[in-house]
Amino acid sequence: MKLLFLILIVYLAYRAGKSWLKRNLQVPGQGNAAGGAIDDVMVQDPVCGIHFPRREGVELRYDGQVYLFCSAECRDKFLADRGKKT
Repeated sequence: MKLLFLILIVYLAYRAGKSWLKRNLQVPGQGNAAGGAIDDVMVQDPVCGIHFPRREGVELRYDGQVYLFCSAECRDKFLADRGKKT
C-alpha cells in the first residue's frame, strides 16, 4: 500500500513538473496554440506546384500580376515558357 501511494505521488509530481515546464519554456516568436498568431502563409509555386512559406518566395511582377516562386530556377523557367508562347 505504501508503494502504491509513493508511485501515485511521483506520478502527480511528474505531471505537475511537465506542465510547468511546458508553460514556462516556450520560445518567443514560435507561435503556440494559446497565442494563435499565424507566423506565415503557405503559397503554391505556379511552375512546380510546391507549397512554401510566402516570406521565402522569389517575387516576380509580370503583366500587372505578382507571382511567387519557390526558387529563382522556377522563376526563370516561368519567364522562359512565357517568352516561347509570345
